[in-house]
Amino acid sequence: MFFVLSKALSLVLEPLVHPFFLLIVAWLARWRRRRRLQSTCIALAVGLPLLYGFLPFSQAGLKLLENRFPIPTMDERPVDGVIVLGGHTGSGLVSQQRGQPQQNQSAERLTMGLRLHRQHPDVPLVFSGFSGKLFHRGWSEADIIQQLLSDLNVSTARVLFERTSRNTYENALNSRQMLLPQPGSRWILVTSAAHMPRSIGTFKAAGWTGVIPYPVDYTTGTDFDQLYSLRLGFNSMRQTLHEIAGLVVYRLTGRSSELLPGATLQVSASRQHR
Repeated sequence: MFFVLSKALSLVLEPLVHPFFLLIVAWLARWRRRRRLQSTCIALAVGLPLLYGFLPFSQAGLKLLENRFPIPTMDERPVDGVIVLGGHTGSGLVSQQRGQPQQNQSAERLTMGLRLHRQHPDVPLVFSGFSGKLFHRGWSEADIIQQLLSDLNVSTARVLFERTSRNTYENALNSRQMLLPQPGSRWILVTSAAHMPRSIGTFKAAGWTGVIPYPVDYTTGTDFDQLYSLRLGFNSMRQTLHEIAGLVVYRLTGRSSELLPGATLQVSASRQHR
């Protein structure tokens, strides 16, 4: 039920839908003869999408999320494994029909996971996730990754797949049940930078300790290469609203240890860039 409700909420959070919601409210306000409310909603329906294109506004929240955890500089102590969260694969149906493993814009989760696996070849590389689709069709995330690793001639001798998770909380819970991490163990967690705060809060709530956040897949830089873009602005707002809503809902339902986890949750075992 939680998974279904989260998908329904995503419709409300879609920036492209906001003008239509506002126009519906404006129509209702006209019907109720609330002229001021009607005018306000119409103005917002026109102005809000234009405001989203102003990148210093639309990317402010995303920058905040992506800067919560710096990229770690690993020390000399060994790690017990690398966990890569799902969400980086493309359409399972297209992958199945075309016979080619599809990746999406978050593919850096996979590439960084493979890089870390080369650095730590004697520990497990874990891919966690089944599908984030409400109605899944075609190959699962694990099927896509397995095919891709086979195409790249990557050995899967130390690769594990957690095949049932459909959201971040299930990633944390199901991976813990599969791996049974011991107190004092150190696991590198790879996911998108904007998604890392919710992931760390969720892993901690699920009982994980010693998790080293390794953020990837940044969508904002330290400066703006342009000030206005409707495409980038809408994408940034979509991702920001999704993560903020996830943080709030996860905290209210006990699926996260705190509202906005930050670098203070990192174990002292990894030195950070200053």
